[in-house]
Amino acid sequence: MNGRLLGDEGKELAHKALELMAQHNLPPTPENYSVWISYACDSNAELCQAINDQIDTGNGFTDEISNELFERYFQWKAVQDALLESGDVITRELGAVREHLQAAERDNANFGETLADATSGLSDPTNPAGVKEMVENLVSATAKMQQRSQDLESKLQATSKEVTQLRSNLEKVREEAMTDALTGVANRKRFDESLRKARKASETSGEAFSLILCDIDFFKRFNDTWGHQTGDQIIRFVAGCMTRHAKEGHIVARYGGEEFGIVMPNTTAEEAEKTAEKIRQTVASKKLLRKSTQEDLGNITISLGVAEYQMGEPVEALIERSDTYLYKSKTNGRNRTTSEPNQLDKNAA
Repeated sequence: MNGRLLGDEGKELAHKALELMAQHNLPPTPENYSVWISYACDSNAELCQAINDQIDTGNGFTDEISNELFERYFQWKAVQDALLESGDVITRELGAVREHLQAAERDNANFGETLADATSGLSDPTNPAGVKEMVENLVSATAKMQQRSQDLESKLQATSKEVTQLRSNLEKVREEAMTDALTGVANRKRFDESLRKARKASETSGEAFSLILCDIDFFKRFNDTWGHQTGDQIIRFVAGCMTRHAKEGHIVARYGGEEFGIVMPNTTAEEAEKTAEKIRQTVASKKLLRKSTQEDLGNITISLGVAEYQMGEPVEALIERSDTYLYKSKTNGRNRTTSEPNQLDKNAA
């Protein structure tokens, strides 16, 4: 009876989650379902509060907001679970090593006693039987110590391998949690982390670093006309173009739904602008076809804003300036790059 009640309750919550997604015009993707089933269950107070705050704004839920909710409240759970599991394994391994060390310590004490007895036995060399017994005891104790040392060495090697594998697994999980699932580039979390690291490095070394923000022109129109799958195809295409032209050490990230960023350490605004222009021209020059039907999707273009870090400013100020230049590119006709005021706007060819 209890199982039946739990099953009915689960179905009711699932139905409620689907109704909520439909109410807010959200597709029933696995990511959205994870968010809204938790909201329906009221199982995560912070998530529920974030959703309620967004509802109160009256602005609805965009793909960008949905992705941010999932990344914030669910993607890092894999890292947390992996850390807990790794902690348990390491605790067990260290416990086993401690037991081996304690056993080795006891054997050392016994070996010491054996040596002490042997030393006292040498004081009476006229007793051949006693000397023989003493030698046999020494040989036996030495063999036992050698075996204990080998066992301890084997255990330490096994533990070392286990810890190395755990470190590799944790790095893999962390990398997955910092990667945008659709495009394979960095996600917003890694973007924010990379900006903070680049700022710290710039403050220490005095080297310039710049930020590019990029937005796909008329993306909503493409999405509404051709559907979300084609929209995803366009997003992946732009991410690929940005990755192709980014240099070593640059971090290409999906900043929002159809918005991208490139964190560029050791790069001036002028150098970043050249990279931005290469990306813009590459996107505009490619003919993109809809995968399912091979229909021509028309002209895909992007607008970009470039800003260089100013010593002492918070990263939020750098983002704001880059976003301001991106907005200027949009208002001035799109398909262009706008950089710092001392740089010329690069118009579409």
